[in-house]
Parts: sequence; C-alpha cells; structure tokens
Amino acid sequence: MVALEIVHASNAQLRELGPGLVALFVGATSGIGEYTAKAFVTNTISPRVYIVGRNTAAAERIINECKLLNSDSRVEFLKGDVSELREVDRICAEIKDKETKLNVVVQTQGNLHLRGREENPEGLDRKFTLTYYSRMRFITNLLPLLQTATTSTPHFSRTLSVLGPGHEGKLNFDDLELKNTFSVGKCASHSIVMNDFMAEELALRETGSSFVHSSPNLVMTGGARELPFWARLAIKVLSPVMSPFAVNAEETGARQLFHATSGMYPPAKPAAGSATAVGTPVPEGVSILKGLNGEVGSGGYAVDWDGKATGKKSILDEYHSKGVGKIVWEHTMRVFARLDKAEQ
Repeated sequence: MVALEIVHASNAQLRELGPGLVALFVGATSGIGEYTAKAFVTNTISPRVYIVGRNTAAAERIINECKLLNSDSRVEFLKGDVSELREVDRICAEIKDKETKLNVVVQTQGNLHLRGREENPEGLDRKFTLTYYSRMRFITNLLPLLQTATTSTPHFSRTLSVLGPGHEGKLNFDDLELKNTFSVGKCASHSIVMNDFMAEELALRETGSSFVHSSPNLVMTGGARELPFWARLAIKVLSPVMSPFAVNAEETGARQLFHATSGMYPPAKPAAGSATAVGTPVPEGVSILKGLNGEVGSGGYAVDWDGKATGKKSILDEYHSKGVGKIVWEHTMRVFARLDKAEQ
C-alpha cells in the first residue's frame, strides 16, 4: 500500500512539471471524476482542464470551486451523453480544435442500474458503452494529442480508466459485444477484462505514453440514483455500516491523481533525457510497478485503489495464454470501423 502522505507529497510535485498541463476528465460532474479533477487543479500551475458530463448545473458549481482552489486554472465544460460514440467523436473534435496536446485523460463515466440491455442508436448497450467502448473511443481519437504531449515539455502523457481491476470475470468470446447474452454482471466482467487488455495493447503500440486501469474501492458517491427503490433504501440503511470502510472524497481524488501522474506507472519508453516524461518522481520506499504483461514498467497497468498491482491472476494468466489482448483489440477496432462506416 502506498501511504496517503506519500500520495500527497507526490501530487504536490506535479508543479515541477511546469505550467500549462492539459487534462480531460470524462464523467467528472460528480463522484470520483469530480474529486480527481479538483485534486489535479489544486496541485498544478495554470492547468487547462476539460470536464465532460451531462449536468450543466453541477459543472458550473465545479468550475467555480476549481477557480477557488486555483485562481490560475482554466476549466471548461463540454456537455455530452457519452453513452453514444457519435457524441464521443463530437467532443473529441471540439478538444482537437482547442488543443494540440493532452497530458492526462481520466475516465470515470458509468451508471449504476439493474436494468437489462438498453441499445443506443449505434446498436451498443449504453452501460457497456460507458464502461468500455466510449473510454477506448476517447483514447484512440485523442492519441495524436497524447503523442504530441510526449514530444514537448514535460514529455508526459497518461490515460487512467477507473473501473474495477481485481474483479475480472469470464468473457463470452462468442458474444463479446453482449448483444444476445447481456446481463449487468456480464457487462461488468467484460468491461473490466477488456479495460485490462486494452491498457496492455495500447502500451505496446504507444510506448511513449502509459495506460492505467485502476480500482476506486468503496466510495460513497451518490451514484445509486438509478437503482430501484428497494436497492436505494438498502444502501441508505447500510451506509452507516459501510462508511468506515469507504474511501472519502479527498483521499479518492488524491489517490486517483497519483495513479494518473506518478512515476510508479511509467511508459514503456519514456522520452530520453526528460526526468518528467514518467510523471512525478517515484517516491522513496516504493518501486516501479509490474505491468499487466508481467514486466516492470511495461506501460500498461492494473492498479488497486491503494497503488499496488492488482488483477485476478488466474483469469489474466489464462487469457494471456490464449492471446486475448489481440482478440479484444481486433474486436474493438471492428466495432469502431462499423461506426465509422455508418457515419460515412
């Protein structure tokens, strides 16, 4: 476990990366995304920050609060429903019009419900799109900006997908898209495993950036609003019992920012001659993490809420032996190609 005081000290060193870091936070109008965005604003010099979500009123509140945290920050809201990939494409195009580089991309979008499959206009389930397809679409669309960030001071770029490594389940290889076999549980299993392997595959292809899939642990975010009444009532009743085991807002934001910026999770081939290309210095007493492929400093990582490596080893070992990374990559690219063809 990385001690919280080490996390705070590391985050404070973000100022040493210089002014003008550019960051995108998707799903940041509440919960973990909001907490992490505020931690980023607090610990950086003149950052440019984009937050993506659906709630304009919440975004306005967050922007005002960020200005109080750092008067030199520039925070902009991009409204959109990213359960549809066309909306992801529109938002990415807007970012590309405004920026030439991106140092940090943090994605926390999702919803908590027990309903069945709900297709969007592109034929994908909305929940699955939030937890997997939209996240990969943001990354692949914005790779040119992440690549540019690695070639200009401070030569640093990283993506963080906050979901659930350590809770991997089995994949249905006959229905990776879950078009015919959808359930909430299967959606979670597929999303987690596919986030793992895409972090690994992206790290192989984009060696100057690093790609992290992290777990938040138990965080009381208020995200249960879409659950049925009985489930919301149960959570309310159990909240006093659960609260002592939960990670509070400040610690959640600090720890996820650490995952998004610490040199513990470096790219496979950081820019030569730049100490900041890996992020903030590796804290004393901890070491560079072993990646999903088993190699130290591989560029693709599964990280527990407290900074250590995670992932259900039995499943990941089995799937590595079966070449699942390539299978997941090719499946994802086929889905994106289908969308691109439909748009044409």
